[in-house]
Amino acid sequence: MSSSRRDFIKFVVVGSVVAGCPIDETLLAAPDSNSHAAPLVHGEHFELCHRLRDGHTFVSPEATRKADIVIVGGGAAGLSAAYFLRGKDWLLLEKEDHFGGNAFQEEYEGQPYGTGSAYAYKDDNGDQLAREIGLHLPLVNCPDPTIVNNTFVPDTWKTGLNQLPYPKEIRASFKKFRDDLMKINVRERMAELDAQPFSNFTAAYTPEVQQWWDGFGPSNWGATTELSSALVGLSNVQDLITGGDGKRVILPGGLGCITHKLVEVLQPKYKDRMLDKAVVVAVVPEEDSIRVTYFEEGKIASVVPKLVLMCAPMLIASRIVMGLPAEQKAAMRCYRYAPYPVVNLIFDKPVYNRGYDTWCPGNSFTDFIVADWTVRNTPGYKQKHNILSFYTPLRPEQRSTLLTEEDCKSLATHVLADFQKLRPEFNVNPIEVRIFRRGHPMYMAIPGQYTKTRLAASHPMDRIFFGHSDSGGPESLTSEAVRLSKAGSEWAELVLAGKAGAKDLAERALQATPP
Repeated sequence: MSSSRRDFIKFVVVGSVVAGCPIDETLLAAPDSNSHAAPLVHGEHFELCHRLRDGHTFVSPEATRKADIVIVGGGAAGLSAAYFLRGKDWLLLEKEDHFGGNAFQEEYEGQPYGTGSAYAYKDDNGDQLAREIGLHLPLVNCPDPTIVNNTFVPDTWKTGLNQLPYPKEIRASFKKFRDDLMKINVRERMAELDAQPFSNFTAAYTPEVQQWWDGFGPSNWGATTELSSALVGLSNVQDLITGGDGKRVILPGGLGCITHKLVEVLQPKYKDRMLDKAVVVAVVPEEDSIRVTYFEEGKIASVVPKLVLMCAPMLIASRIVMGLPAEQKAAMRCYRYAPYPVVNLIFDKPVYNRGYDTWCPGNSFTDFIVADWTVRNTPGYKQKHNILSFYTPLRPEQRSTLLTEEDCKSLATHVLADFQKLRPEFNVNPIEVRIFRRGHPMYMAIPGQYTKTRLAASHPMDRIFFGHSDSGGPESLTSEAVRLSKAGSEWAELVLAGKAGAKDLAERALQATPP
């Protein structure tokens, strides 16, 4: 698309760029037991990171707030933990100016749309929580289509393989891939499969097969076939082929509809316990408590709870939690995270309503979602705007693309141009383009992540439970964030009551189970 055409479109760039600035480890001064000096580490706020980079350390003041439990992180995990701990004395600290994390709902003129975290599965932990708080998530009721070579294939992996616009021998390779991989017993070979890359199982087939999964993987678990755990890849292959996509449920806004509702449920009673723009810079275990130091409204503050639920990713936890065992800290640092912008194209007329989640191999985006798919046929509903959410995961080395608004706009321009080339009827300009950028939102499901690295990284300390979605798996899922936050709340209640069983409960929650 030419720059002159682009100039007529409004571009809005929002979202956090990175989870933190690169820092020199030599600047991390160990806290002094008397002064409680706490080094500032990774956060979304550049000015704080730069002060650490320049050698500054921060002295933690006397406790300015009281709470039995501090929840670090206000995404799906943190909000769920707060919900499950209703009636307990907790304080929630979120570094951004809004709650929801990666499951964040936006709106355009009253119409919700998602910025990631697209859907739940019927009766999974996210769906169960949704029902509990008064949300009914309708079934998506649509298999995954593909658009390739100007052709729309309505059901790619079940009835659609014969319709793929490829020569006969390439379609035959797709079918052989499907048949061969359905013979593999994933449950019995879990550890073996998790130790090797998914590309070991895609390389033997036509390159078009690997190209399709090289799009699916980054969108769903952050990695191409070469970098993906075969356990994760094969589980998803079998799920699609056996109709697992038929169990998907969601409302407009993606899984942000759940976090949005959680905030509505919690804030009337607990608003003073839910702090946004509160950047945690150190979590320091003490003899009978934990000192949590954070910045709020530009001022340093602290709280000394009995327990902490770390509902922030390992990327952050490994840098703000002091006293981690060396092996556990090393495992946390082995996590890799994918940069992940989402580009929403907002049209003032219907442009595409043929499929919920459509895959487009070989483009600057992997797939796109119709924001209001599950409510479009509701009696009385009229689609005012056709909002399409384009998933545009990047390779880790492309993270710098998100640093400037101009680069983000350029990326979105490529997304729009690629979309307009897919089909003749798509050659329409949107009235607005909204780009939501995230630097480290999704941990990559690389080989060994689920059955080895995660287990070494996630076990709780005496008074700290690691309850982010990346303590679960085998891929980044909001349902895992909810499940682990519930386990964390039960763990906290046992520890606070001085009852036995907290350790066993945590071990059961973290145990690797077949997908």
